[in-house]
Amino acid sequence: MPENKENAGLPKGVRRQRNGCYSITPRMPLGVVSAEKLARIQHVVEVFQLEEIRVTAGQRLMIPNIPKERLQAVLETLGLMGDTCKQYVQACPGAVTCRMGMRDSQTMGLELESFLNQFDLPAKVKSGVAGCSMCCAESYVRDIGLVGRKNGWTILFGGNAGKRVRKGDELARNVSEDEVLDILAKVLDFYRENAKAGERTARFVERVGIESIRRVMSKAEIQEQDGENGHV
Repeated sequence: MPENKENAGLPKGVRRQRNGCYSITPRMPLGVVSAEKLARIQHVVEVFQLEEIRVTAGQRLMIPNIPKERLQAVLETLGLMGDTCKQYVQACPGAVTCRMGMRDSQTMGLELESFLNQFDLPAKVKSGVAGCSMCCAESYVRDIGLVGRKNGWTILFGGNAGKRVRKGDELARNVSEDEVLDILAKVLDFYRENAKAGERTARFVERVGIESIRRVMSKAEIQEQDGENGHV
């Protein structure tokens, strides 16, 4: 995914603000932060006399308004806290703590985040992993949406919550964790090879049609079956 010119060359998790200062969004998988990391963030804010800590819409803590001359020192104090994931993944508490949860959305979210790090995609991809059909992770309006149900996961693709709202299309239902990643690998390869630079999945699906993506999935399944039967 092409990097914004203003942020090109900056460490992961660092962004340049309009006022010339910088912000750091420390690495917090699925919005989870340990007490030790939280204390380290507080320590940085106090030592460098920064103004505040903000909670972002993406379940992250952001340290804003860092002067350029203090940026490197702040990063060194935070250590690996400045690292981040290539793509945004949001997940609800899921079956581990929520009485409504049917699937372990936290574990699935971490697996999805690690999986997405393997791809260089044409545009940013936001994912929502919900442990039940209440969809607290907004799965239906994410580029990739996973919804946990009694018999497995439902996979959605091509959602968007921006100015042109689009509900994601259903690709599969009642699939296992391993099947989720296998299906997404095929879909994302097709997206990577055929999307225009900067084209989000919602606009891509509108342009090529969801049936084109479903045909790619079906073709891959047929090839796998032929391979198992000794035909290539």
